[in-house]
Amino acid sequence: MRNKRILFLAALALACSSPRSAIGQEKNNYRAPKVDVSPVIDGIGDEKSWTNAEWSYINQPYDGQDLPDSTDFNGRYKVTWSESRLYVLMEITDDKLVDDRVNPTTNYWDDDCTEFFIDEDNIAEGHECGDNSYNAFAYHIAAVPRDKNNYENGDVMGFDSPDGINHIIDLGTDCNTNNAMNFDDHVNVKITQNGNKYTWELEFKIFDKNYDENSIENTPASLTVDKVIGFAIAYCDDDEGQRDNMIGNVPDHYDYGGPYPFYRFSNEFETVTLVNSTTSSSSISNPKNSSLQNFVWPNPANNTLNIILNTNEDSSGYVKIFNLEGQLLLEKKIGHKKQNIDISNLLPGTYIVDLYCAGINYKHKFIKN
Repeated sequence: MRNKRILFLAALALACSSPRSAIGQEKNNYRAPKVDVSPVIDGIGDEKSWTNAEWSYINQPYDGQDLPDSTDFNGRYKVTWSESRLYVLMEITDDKLVDDRVNPTTNYWDDDCTEFFIDEDNIAEGHECGDNSYNAFAYHIAAVPRDKNNYENGDVMGFDSPDGINHIIDLGTDCNTNNAMNFDDHVNVKITQNGNKYTWELEFKIFDKNYDENSIENTPASLTVDKVIGFAIAYCDDDEGQRDNMIGNVPDHYDYGGPYPFYRFSNEFETVTLVNSTTSSSSISNPKNSSLQNFVWPNPANNTLNIILNTNEDSSGYVKIFNLEGQLLLEKKIGHKKQNIDISNLLPGTYIVDLYCAGINYKHKFIKN
């Protein structure tokens, strides 16, 4: 019915003009369901163990640059767990894979790679290198496999080659990037390719801040229900020989110059909560303890999305609409008055509406008839 509408009411007690603090900010939380049977890490992701986990999206600029066109890059991911491992399934569309650096520690952030930030105890603190290097891990995982029999000068291998390995690099106690550590034994990763779409399947051992890089006896942390892990993803996209874009899952993540940049301090990580089961809103939920109230009705809808913001006169924010592939389809700045968002040009299907204001990010699914 063409006259159906969604009334989306967001009452914000905080003014949108108020700054977000560097530490203690509200975070989006992904609720990861426990698996009965661990997935086979083969880059296919067709196991039943993935069915209860919901997709979330890699669609935020980490470097202050404009997001690339969706044909250049788009990505999404889901997370599950067992008592001993964290599992991630990720789909990446990348029109051009580049891996020109033969030694895996040479400017490893400039080649196509995915960076996983994992903080076992979810405490905001420094983590880049030196004495605090293992407060969190920042695994740079190469998008292109190399010959595992020649670490420093391995040839590029096919995704299905038994001799191929996607090297995993991060800084350790030595802050010299030429001496970056190899963590191939921390993550089991397999990638398959279908055209310009790459399916990543990953199995992580989770280590705490007591990790000793000089020992071979480090024991992964045991994972339990209700455990909260600091977590963020970034994809480094290299089309021309150096990183062109850094796209991730956390809004407003590109604080490079302040006292707490994300690559040195874990304050801007989001979280993964380990649960026994999941719900339909597990990965796109309203932040806890915020004054944001949201309502969606009726659902499905057809033509118009109505936004009401109860904020200060000088408030501002945005509304974005994404499809389930993480592609941005519509964006509009919003203020203190009611906004009418025309969705009549959207094709029938399921979408995500993303509202951002006062450092609070709220996402919700809706259906367009």
